[in-house]
Amino acid sequence: MPHLASSLIKIEEVLTKLLLAGIVILVFYSAMVRWAGVPVAWSVEMAQLLFIWLVFLGANQSLRNNRHIGIDYFVEKLPFKGKLVITIITNTVVAVFLMICIYYGFIYASEQTLRSIQNLPFSYSYITFSIPVGCTLMLITLLTKWIAFIRGSKEEFSLPDNTSKEKEREALS
Repeated sequence: MPHLASSLIKIEEVLTKLLLAGIVILVFYSAMVRWAGVPVAWSVEMAQLLFIWLVFLGANQSLRNNRHIGIDYFVEKLPFKGKLVITIITNTVVAVFLMICIYYGFIYASEQTLRSIQNLPFSYSYITFSIPVGCTLMLITLLTKWIAFIRGSKEEFSLPDNTSKEKEREALS
C-alpha cells in the first residue's frame, strides 16, 4: 500500500507540473498569435480548465507537505496539549468543510454537464468536477495524516514545533 500511495503522489506531482507547463505554453501562444493579429478564442477557456485543476491538485500537495497558510504565532506559545487541541479542532473544521465541498461540488458539477465551454467542445463539468475531486484528495490526505498521528507521527499532523522555528530563527540571524 505505501508503494501505491507514493506512486500516486508522484503521478499527482508530474500532473501538476504538466498542467503548469500547459498553462504557460497556452498563455504564451495566445499572446504571440494575438500580437501577430490572429487571436485564438479557445486558449483562455483551456487555460482556465487547466488552472482550476492545477489549483486543487496543488492544494492537496500543500496540505500533504504542511505548506498551507497558517497563523501559528500564538499556537507556538502553547504547551503540547494546547497545540494538539487547536490542531485537532482546526483539522476537524477543515475536514467538515471539505466534506461539504465534496457534496455540493458533485451536485454542482453534475448540473453543469449540459453546459458547454464557450469556445471548446467540452462540457463545463470538466472544470467543475475539479472541486469534488480536489476536495476528496485533500480529505484523503487529511485522513492519512490523522492515521499517521494516531500511530505516533507528530510531523504528519502539522503540529507547530517550537524547536524547528527556533532553529530557523537562529539560522537567519
